[in-house]
Amino acid sequence: MELKPLEFYLTYNHNDLTNICEKLKEWDSEANTDQFYAYMKSGLVNQKVYPFVAYNSIGDIIACAVLSAAASPMYIDSVLYIQWVWIDPHYPSLWKKGMKFLYEICRQFGIKKMVGNVRRLPEIFQRKFGFVQTDAIIEKEVV
Repeated sequence: MELKPLEFYLTYNHNDLTNICEKLKEWDSEANTDQFYAYMKSGLVNQKVYPFVAYNSIGDIIACAVLSAAASPMYIDSVLYIQWVWIDPHYPSLWKKGMKFLYEICRQFGIKKMVGNVRRLPEIFQRKFGFVQTDAIIEKEVV
């Protein structure tokens, strides 16, 4: 199958999942990428974790997203949970295309809400894409 550049593809391919983990490690050096790899691979079995990738015209990964769809005790309907997203800064137009892609997934599966965590700059998602901050995550290390 020939992949078109700048398109998002669902993947469970070893090389793609490894590339996603490498991008995650570049972004967060403390991330446990072995565990994250196994988590993404579990999506093949449990059909609840969906890793996507996009490539440029020479085959370099330029975007990746790891999504899950689940019912939540906090919401009546299922939600699309954005686990992690990365888009190469040289391709800023992919953010808009990626959001359209997420909306289409939601429409196809009757999902009415997207949720996700951001470590920094939630106001960008609010301003650019219409997200609303409804909760805050607090954390305390237990040693």
